[in-house]
Amino acid sequence: MSRRDREDHNGHSVAPGQPLQTDTFHKEEFFCHLVGPLASDHGQHLDRTPRKLQEKNGTQFDKLLPCPGSATNPTTRLSSDFLQHFICSQEFRADKRIDAERQPTYLSGIRHLFLGQPYFMLIDRYLIRAQLQAFCIVFISLAGLTFVIDAFTNLEEFVLHAEKTGGLLRVLGMYYGYRLISFFDATSPILSLASGMFALSWLERHNELTALLAAGITRWRIAKPTIFFTIFVSIIAIGNREFVLPSIRFAISRNAQDLDGKTQKSFEARYDHETEILFRGKSYQEALLSLDSPSLLMPPLLSELGPQVDAANAIWKPTAKEHPAGYLLREVSRPPDIDSLPPLKLKDSTVIYTAKNTPWLKPKECFVTSGVSFEQMIGSTNWSLYSSTTGLIKAISNPSLGVGAEVPLRVHARFVAPFLDLSLILLGIPLVLGPSRRGVFVAVGLCVLTTVAFFLTTLGFHALATSYILGPSFAAWAPLLVMAPLAAWRAQPMWE
Repeated sequence: MSRRDREDHNGHSVAPGQPLQTDTFHKEEFFCHLVGPLASDHGQHLDRTPRKLQEKNGTQFDKLLPCPGSATNPTTRLSSDFLQHFICSQEFRADKRIDAERQPTYLSGIRHLFLGQPYFMLIDRYLIRAQLQAFCIVFISLAGLTFVIDAFTNLEEFVLHAEKTGGLLRVLGMYYGYRLISFFDATSPILSLASGMFALSWLERHNELTALLAAGITRWRIAKPTIFFTIFVSIIAIGNREFVLPSIRFAISRNAQDLDGKTQKSFEARYDHETEILFRGKSYQEALLSLDSPSLLMPPLLSELGPQVDAANAIWKPTAKEHPAGYLLREVSRPPDIDSLPPLKLKDSTVIYTAKNTPWLKPKECFVTSGVSFEQMIGSTNWSLYSSTTGLIKAISNPSLGVGAEVPLRVHARFVAPFLDLSLILLGIPLVLGPSRRGVFVAVGLCVLTTVAFFLTTLGFHALATSYILGPSFAAWAPLLVMAPLAAWRAQPMWE
């Protein structure tokens, strides 16, 4: 043996047969020696170190180990040059020392998730950048494929509408621009999982994951950026759901056959549970907020105007200074003497305004108050799908609406959605970071099966709620009660 092989880390000679003395710092040196031969270029460690990290540590880079490797005996090459510098840096040593002091428990993992370190290490920035790129690629690919198929299907309608508005690109941009926002809301959990699996599989494929694990970095530490990215996407999805989608829900609700919202569609009768008035009509126009040929069936308490009130059209009017929310009936034909009839009240509140003693009404007009908005009147499902949570809560407390189980279910689902997103990512991460070695395609296949099972479970409980088999609150939270323990069990190897 050479003299260097029989010297301890303090430079003292050691007799043959006597064990070398090591400590924590020397173990870290061992990891640097282990990863050193994996470098593609062994002679320029400091030259390839990122400039910001050099400036941060200053002269401390003089203390870095040379990480020598034999050019004649290389093992595996890493795809990223910074990874070897990260492992040999002071930043990694500090984080590794902190991780070594922690006990591998669920509580410590949760504390590390939300508190963690006051900085992002190189590996964090690397994984977040890779996941962000994968997220954008998958999102654009799926949305582009979906929109291209839809565009070819409805190309004739787009061309006809473009002749009226003056530009096909403008029509396509506005139509699919709004749907891009709704597409993100529908697919954000799947996109977060897919991008996270891509980033971690990239590490596995290029042997970077092996090097990180060999250097003493825990699986939890590697998965931490992916989990933080998922939480960040969930926060964006919440803001999009509460503020953006409610403001554009009218545009999203229009299909390619009704881009301007002026197409006449058949109208189904709707009941006002507070006034007990049955609204009937021939058709409606969404853009004009109007009902064509309305015929209102009056309850016994409001039968002074006759059994029904017929008009040429009815226009939805929101709450104003002169009147509450309701419908303005024009060209009333039944009863014929509507202008001479007095207003009708129900429970000390005026329900039907007539031209008599109502100066803002014109002849042959009357105003019927109703808490059923135009979206709710025409039976559109978009009002509950794209309304804010506060709007849904107001709809539940609205005595004019019979919301059933769908709206309370959707409210509870809004609150449970971020926790379900986190459970989904915790179910997927062990497929790549688990102790079992799997190929990339196998991991992707298992990830797809996990996602399908996840959403089938969620949709199954929701279907039981809409069928009035389960309560809305229990059906919304039941998927979390099933998936959260399963996700914790699957993620257990990451704490160890």
